[in-house]
Amino acid sequence: MSVRSWPRHICPLRHIFVSIGCLVALIAAGVYLTGIRRGTEEYVQSESMTRVGAVTLIGSLLFVTSTITDKNAFISRTPEPACHRRPVQSHSYRQTLGNYSHFDDILLVVFFSHARYGANLEYHRELYSDYFPNILYIGPASREDAGFNHSYDVLVDSYQSDEDLTDPSFYKMAGRMAHHMLYTALQEYDCYNGYLWVPFDTLLNIPRLEKFDQDLFWYHSPWGLPVFNPAQETPQDSLNLSLHAPQANISPDPSINLTETWRGWGPDWCDPHVGVGVCMEAFQKVPMDLRERLAAFTNGETRLIGGSADTMYIPGRHSRLFMDVLGLFLETTCFLEIAAPTTLHLVAPLLEPILFVDHWWIYRPPFNASFVRQQWAEGYEVDTFHTFHWGERDGDDVWRENHENVADVRRLLRESAERQQTYFPVR
Repeated sequence: MSVRSWPRHICPLRHIFVSIGCLVALIAAGVYLTGIRRGTEEYVQSESMTRVGAVTLIGSLLFVTSTITDKNAFISRTPEPACHRRPVQSHSYRQTLGNYSHFDDILLVVFFSHARYGANLEYHRELYSDYFPNILYIGPASREDAGFNHSYDVLVDSYQSDEDLTDPSFYKMAGRMAHHMLYTALQEYDCYNGYLWVPFDTLLNIPRLEKFDQDLFWYHSPWGLPVFNPAQETPQDSLNLSLHAPQANISPDPSINLTETWRGWGPDWCDPHVGVGVCMEAFQKVPMDLRERLAAFTNGETRLIGGSADTMYIPGRHSRLFMDVLGLFLETTCFLEIAAPTTLHLVAPLLEPILFVDHWWIYRPPFNASFVRQQWAEGYEVDTFHTFHWGERDGDDVWRENHENVADVRRLLRESAERQQTYFPVR
């Protein structure tokens, strides 16, 4: 191994060798001069010593010169700035189950559109902290009502989190600008290899997510590449679109007056306050080379992408660019479920696949692990789904937490690991 190729952790040794080389050079020089001054009677011996000194001197000087002039030598080395992760106060003390390490360098960002914490947060953390050592809970208010020990459980981001459903002309949902929380998480918690963005009520099928490449984007993109599934009968089944969750949506031509003519995604998509018309104000500010990336997906036509933003993975190497583009949409009131999916498709490199997440958005029961088992029985896969409930409403229509849901999801994860033919620790 050459000096140039030494690993960084060996670099301090180079400093030692340079010092030794300099010392040897000085000693050799002294020997050389002493040998020259010897008398004639010591000619034979001095000549031998002189030669040794000369050879040593030349070799030592070559070594020192080579090392000092090396562009990576300690004299001219410019230290690379170290990236230091900010501790996640809400969750930085739990040890994963059985030293599970698959997501050690991933930040799981769990957002709340409403400050409905309680068992929703406690059960979520109890379950998923076995597998994610870094979890950031973010929502519109703190948990100070639960006492000091819980006052830092949640990173507070209340940007446009108010809700008002009384005005039919401007239907304000609390989570309409939740992508501001995503921006905050990326800005405040740098240095992760990736960021998995989900709400608290999305179930994560972790044995499936293990199979996703953490260097690529994940989303239920219309152009997404399915991830091989050992539970399906043949590799071709993984590519069969009929066996996958619905894809995200592609907008029609945004030059059309969507408020008057389009109801394809429901009222929120064409709403004049948060819909495509507003989003285009941000889209026009996106650099042209990124817009051309998206146009490559849509056959050169200007289109936006919309759909559930309840499961999205952003590789750390793309997080800065993702932030910059998402920030343009945050300068408007563009709805979360247009802004975030469109940003992902603007930023994703053309030559890198977006991995397709089998994400299901359901609005009818069962809102628990039974939904996954039903989908399995019909030949589908569930990587994630929303809405998952950590409790139920009782006969008096009062919502109550149900810890049995935690135990049932653990059973589900064990079943999924068997389907995926992988070892997976479960309590």
